[in-house]
Amino acid sequence: MQSAMHPEIKAALTNSEQYPAPNDITLQSAEKLLNYIEDINLERTGKITPTKSQSLFVKWNVEDWEFYMECIKNGRIRYIFRKGGHEEASGSDPVEKFIPQLERYLLIGVA
Repeated sequence: MQSAMHPEIKAALTNSEQYPAPNDITLQSAEKLLNYIEDINLERTGKITPTKSQSLFVKWNVEDWEFYMECIKNGRIRYIFRKGGHEEASGSDPVEKFIPQLERYLLIGVA
């Protein structure tokens, strides 16, 4: 595992030792995603949890948006974006393509 792990990832892994540790690719994707979320500095609530399939699941709420994102072993992020209880987008993209997608929805919904 990485030595300079994001504090939220480290806490999630420490508090959920019943699941196998995610691989380095999953951890790198989660790091990029959480660093982006931290950089934009929006008022938010959310949590990150490990899964049985060695992925990291991130639930993030911003205003009336719900973002469900799962960093999976192959470097992709599976996602569902919901607003007011209705699905607005879903899919699976590599983290480099996913972050601009997330940014577009944040600009639409929070701007």
